[in-house]
Amino acid sequence: MSDGDPQNNELLEAINKDAGQLIHHLRCSHAPDEALAQATAHIRQAMEVLRPWLKQGEGWSTISIASDTPGFAWRDDDLTAVMAYSPVSGKRNPIAPPIKMWKHGNEVLGEAIFSPTYAGPPDSVHGGIIAAVFDEVLSMANVVSGRAGFTGTLTVKYHRKTPLNTPVELWGVNVRQDGRKQLSRGEMRVNGEVTASAEGLFICSAELPEKAPSKPG
Repeated sequence: MSDGDPQNNELLEAINKDAGQLIHHLRCSHAPDEALAQATAHIRQAMEVLRPWLKQGEGWSTISIASDTPGFAWRDDDLTAVMAYSPVSGKRNPIAPPIKMWKHGNEVLGEAIFSPTYAGPPDSVHGGIIAAVFDEVLSMANVVSGRAGFTGTLTVKYHRKTPLNTPVELWGVNVRQDGRKQLSRGEMRVNGEVTASAEGLFICSAELPEKAPSKPG
């Protein structure tokens, strides 16, 4: 099967989801040595099966929204579709938490549920993970406004703990553009209450042309 085959894409996303669950099981495991040894053997066997098929040069987490790369089409209802390898939301990156993002007018909305893999304070999401998610949400807010940019500064305010194993609402919007500078804001909410908020200054590359997002076809 080719890399762009829909079935192949589904298999890749499924095995990455399973690998993410494996990370969670390892993180929370209290298994005896015998079980750990058995798991190690299976993991190493899987690594050997996959090793000949490694593709070098995948040093990117996202692609241009104008790209014709098979399997990475722009989708308003799933903004992560163009960020398959992102460590924050990529469906082909097993360390990424399960994050959904979609376009709503000129805003980005989303939802995440963080397992103990991403714990910081007791029963709460690690602050660094929260910052990384905001960087992704605000960056995508810039994209849906018509111009992508690189993060210049990101300021995060932690209003209260963001709980684990609980639906967390995500929100982001581009509030101002000034030449190559863009200002975006976002929030995380749980049951309607803001747990964290962020403001980011992003700088558009002088080498990239301005292009509004559009669906293929």
